[in-house]
Amino acid sequence: MATPPHDEHRPRQRRPAVVLAIVGLLVVVGLFAQRAWTRFANMAMAAKTSEAVQNLEHIRRAQVAYFKTHGEYLALGATPQRRPGRTPIAFASEHMDEWTRLGWQPDSPVRCQYAVTVPTPTDFQAVARCDADGDGEVSVFVSGPDGPPKRTSPDGQY
Repeated sequence: MATPPHDEHRPRQRRPAVVLAIVGLLVVVGLFAQRAWTRFANMAMAAKTSEAVQNLEHIRRAQVAYFKTHGEYLALGATPQRRPGRTPIAFASEHMDEWTRLGWQPDSPVRCQYAVTVPTPTDFQAVARCDADGDGEVSVFVSGPDGPPKRTSPDGQY
């Protein structure tokens, strides 16, 4: 009489299904991790460039107050002298007297370079140029007397 084969010697039917399930789970986890990392990186960049929007709003308010007092807007040279990259730098240039006259300076080192032009006696344009990630692609934000600051380049990013 023949003895029945032991369970150890039978081929397992469930092994491919388990391996496939594990591989599928790893793919899903990998996709979630990739999306999470992308969102994290975008949030970090938005936080770094939000400085520009906040500072331009402060500059806009200071210009409007200056105009009410003096009847003109104040042109301000690019400060800091060199545009910052990944690391914030001190807000300093040969134009500091003009910024002091306006009555505005940031409280801490900056990630953007700021300047104000006065194309007509009743208008100004404040500009912030930032390269917070150091990739050489400059983000430009602008503000004027009538509206909040907005990003003008690169298109579709923030």
